[in-house]
Amino acid sequence: MILINPSIHSESQSQAITPFIYNTFPTGLGCLAGYLRKYNNVVPQIVDEQIQPLSGRQLEKLIEELKEPRIVGFSLLTINCWHAYEVANRIKQVDPGVLVVAGGIHATVLPEECLSSKGIDVVVRREGERTISELVDRVQNQKSWYDLQGISYKRNGEFVHNPDRPLIQDLNEIPPFPYELIDHNKDFYRDFGTVITSRGCPFDCIFCSQRAITGRQFRVFDVERVLDEVGLLVNRYKQDTIWFMDDNFIVDKKRVFSLLNGIISRGYHEKAGFVAEMRGDSVTYELLGKMKEANFKIMSLGMETLVPRLLDKVEKRETVEQNIQAVKMAHEAGLSTSTTFIFGLPTETREDRKYTAKKARRLPLSDARFNVAVPYPGTKLYEIAKAEGGLKIKEGWSNFNVQSYMFHDDIPYAPPGTTRAELIRDTYMANLFFNLQPRVLKSWLMSPISGGMVLTLPEKWYFSPREIGNLVSLAALFVKRFFGICFLKGRSHKANIPKTSK
Repeated sequence: MILINPSIHSESQSQAITPFIYNTFPTGLGCLAGYLRKYNNVVPQIVDEQIQPLSGRQLEKLIEELKEPRIVGFSLLTINCWHAYEVANRIKQVDPGVLVVAGGIHATVLPEECLSSKGIDVVVRREGERTISELVDRVQNQKSWYDLQGISYKRNGEFVHNPDRPLIQDLNEIPPFPYELIDHNKDFYRDFGTVITSRGCPFDCIFCSQRAITGRQFRVFDVERVLDEVGLLVNRYKQDTIWFMDDNFIVDKKRVFSLLNGIISRGYHEKAGFVAEMRGDSVTYELLGKMKEANFKIMSLGMETLVPRLLDKVEKRETVEQNIQAVKMAHEAGLSTSTTFIFGLPTETREDRKYTAKKARRLPLSDARFNVAVPYPGTKLYEIAKAEGGLKIKEGWSNFNVQSYMFHDDIPYAPPGTTRAELIRDTYMANLFFNLQPRVLKSWLMSPISGGMVLTLPEKWYFSPREIGNLVSLAALFVKRFFGICFLKGRSHKANIPKTSK
């Protein structure tokens, strides 16, 4: 079996910025691989096209070397689904008998779109471990799989959507993460030291597509198991940064304190620094003090906006003041704070964006990123944008990238009263003026964790002519785009909504 993490759409990102975008660790595929190894005695080969795209001959060789029955799975996001369809079609050309399976957020939300691709046979919706395990077992034993919970498929020209499979309640059923199946690519992942301690989030922000997978159910892995994974990464793999990639790290504060105390008692805080994503309304001085003791380096917050009306609009269920206080408290505790803002929220005005950008520069933030709002399918924001008639979807969803405003003008959405040109210009300028602050610019150039926690510079880049050349190319891209948006006309776009199951 092969599990593939597809490349993003070729039109979504300029090649000039590619060397500075770190490859995201494929946690979902790793969890599936570990589950299959434990319960099916199958060890899938994980192929990450975001590191090395598959040529025609490489794909052909992979399929030819695969033992029968042959199964290939894809993990789909909106930004990489179109390329996955292309690769799936190529697989069928090599061997029409391969069972091609699609899973992930995009497949869960738009199964009929996936199945309309000639190369996709089955869609696994929501959490995939139990479903893919049963599917593989049925295929191996030549049994019918059409009645499985949690799948969609096409039969006799009709789409069939079986009932959803309940989420796994005891996450410890999932075996420890199989880092050894991916460690041959360790040096390509800035966040190889990724650990997931929980799944889900009890909140339902209108822009978050992850709720399509987990709903609002929050479940946790055992603390001792999490500490063992941290120990493996620190001791065996010598990771000096551990990234806790939970949707919301501090839902259960008692559990978090247990984890922090475990990090300290095991001495991991002397070997690595830690990064976690959280909400501002859960931050306390006591928590920050313990995080500092455990050598947490960065607290990542999704502030979204500094306009109270807009934060209520996105159903964040926290206040602007709580977020501001969390940033100030973290600064006092000696922790850096990285945050993201979203421009282009429903009912947002240009004055709202200017206010957020100006106020953000006054906060003791070490890092910030201003993104355009992307109404991903499956979110409330998608339904709002569609109802307003202002949704623009390019072929293959190629413009559904929060950084797309940096490369082209066809961003997917702008709220009524705001042109796309205005939104692009305001977002670009907010990023420019924030990052040109001397303290931020210094951090961007010298820290391996910088650029809104998306862009990164290789260590000792200043000694490498190639890296310096890449940096010059990136600067040239930003300058060219700067002048381009300065003369961008305030034109609007007609909605272009593809026919989907949604």
